[in-house]
Amino acid sequence: MKVDGTEGNLALRRNATQSSTYGLWFAEKAVDGNPGPVKSWSACSSTTSQTNPWWRLDLSDTYRVTSVVITNIKECCPERINGAEIHIGNSLENNGNNNPICAVISSIPAGVSSNYTCNEMEGRYVNLIIPGDSRFLTLCEVEVYGEGPCVKQTFVKLKLKSSRSLSEATERVQLLTQLESALAGRGISNVTLRWSQLPEQEVMRKEVAASQCAQR
Repeated sequence: MKVDGTEGNLALRRNATQSSTYGLWFAEKAVDGNPGPVKSWSACSSTTSQTNPWWRLDLSDTYRVTSVVITNIKECCPERINGAEIHIGNSLENNGNNNPICAVISSIPAGVSSNYTCNEMEGRYVNLIIPGDSRFLTLCEVEVYGEGPCVKQTFVKLKLKSSRSLSEATERVQLLTQLESALAGRGISNVTLRWSQLPEQEVMRKEVAASQCAQR
């Protein structure tokens, strides 16, 4: 697997959603770069009171997440964050809340940002969920740090029937270009093909059985 390094907050201005919305406390306000310690209503997200409220961030690609930073509300009810779980993974089963857990938030003081180490967990989705009835999930800022996006390498062995000689580099490049085009035609895009080793030519010989003379 090849991973390209990335610096900075991966969550900033990414797509976010939540299980419900309290007033104007939209999900994307938790990733707007403004932790909102003074005017929380203009810079924080919040669900309504419900069972198992959740918030989900879509990183668009799979990343190796090293840490997640959560900024708690400074005004009313900072204890509402207590017990929140941070999940990271690639599944949208149960709205992404079944992905592996990075950490459980015991508590965060009012207006404080707390860092949670995730040990390079791989995932596209970062979820926060508070299990329980009649719970609010309020987030003033969510920051995600890590590396990526992760690019998976797959090795495929091909056997081609062709009269073309692949000993020439230009012929090999042209063949890979044609294969990429064929994959794109089937809806498989964003793929780069490379030779892991030079192709070997196999000479096929057709055996012709010797004719037998009819016996008298």
